[in-house]
Amino acid sequence: MNRAEVRQAVHDFISRLLDGNDGFSDDVSLQELGLDKQDIEDLIFHLEDEFGVTAFTHEEDQMLKAANSANDLSRFLLTISRR
Repeated sequence: MNRAEVRQAVHDFISRLLDGNDGFSDDVSLQELGLDKQDIEDLIFHLEDEFGVTAFTHEEDQMLKAANSANDLSRFLLTISRR
């Protein structure tokens, strides 16, 4: 898994949640895009499955609190994939 693959997967899945709207920056707030906590949790679980990685529950809880952008989600996936 490389940074570009992760970025694209995160962007694509967010776009699906936004009914195909892909005209957003990776730095824009997920809440600004209209995503709520449940959407972000679904994103995390979907992306973990897609890349075959698993975070510890406390890491997922921290990510739910800290996930502000697509970039945050990408960094999280790259971090847990290095274990």
